[in-house]
Amino acid sequence: MLNSVLTVVERVCILFLMISAGYACGKLGALTKRGAQQATSILFYVVTPALIVSSLQSMIGQVTLANLLTAGGLALLCMGVSILVGMLFFRKSPYQRKKVLQFASSYSNCGFMGLPLVEAVLGQAGVAYASMFIVVFNVLVWTHGYISMSGARTLKWKHIVTNPGLIGLAVGLPLFAFSVKMPELLLSPVNSFASLNTPLAMIVIGSYISRVNLKELFEDKQLYGLSAIRLVLIPLFCFAVLLPFGVDKTVATCVLILCAAPTGANTVMFAAQFGGDAKLASKAVALTTLFSMITMPAFILLAKLL
Repeated sequence: MLNSVLTVVERVCILFLMISAGYACGKLGALTKRGAQQATSILFYVVTPALIVSSLQSMIGQVTLANLLTAGGLALLCMGVSILVGMLFFRKSPYQRKKVLQFASSYSNCGFMGLPLVEAVLGQAGVAYASMFIVVFNVLVWTHGYISMSGARTLKWKHIVTNPGLIGLAVGLPLFAFSVKMPELLLSPVNSFASLNTPLAMIVIGSYISRVNLKELFEDKQLYGLSAIRLVLIPLFCFAVLLPFGVDKTVATCVLILCAAPTGANTVMFAAQFGGDAKLASKAVALTTLFSMITMPAFILLAKLL
């Protein structure tokens, strides 16, 4: 057990060292706000699909299709719990704050923060299961999340169909299901793009945090409530939901890690795009990310007891 604790803490510390590099880049102007947005687009539309395809290719013959589908079903269940819990809080706050805080409660940083930690703790098998979670996440964020943040009454189905997680799965899952290996000419660049996920994602998160006034960050009392909901309450509910199913430990640990991740960076992008409080969104991402260094290892160890 002690070795497990040390391994998890070490992995989280490595990620935070990478975040520190991004923080320094942001403070020194080496990575501008525009540059961070462009890097985020690369992560969304190039790295994420490549990572999903790469992980599924590496897992041909190693994990079962049934376990992948189980991971997708559990992801849908736990994301539903996250959204329902998020909707219970901040209802009396001003509208612009309420929609940001509820979105920040509901949607974790499963791609940028959770996925690298899943890869570090569980290896490629964990990444394969995480790909299912990310697809479910993207579908929900572009349906429920889009409506709640924009106030729109109609959905842009183009955003759902073309989301990066679904594209990666549409390419990788049929190849996985029929045990088809990509030729090395294609697989080599896909693997290279996939390897960018952890360092580039951590640098982007660090650059976002660098733009937040640290004094203001610790003065907003509602952000402490948000941190408790996002990092403790929702993962505990998801843990309770996972218990009765008796699923594969790797699948359960993967889902719980992604549920326990801090507020998603897309909270900032959605707030900025739809006229929300982008400053509040940035502070939510920053504070929950800082506190997650304590909470995420605790839930990883809890998952190992499932």
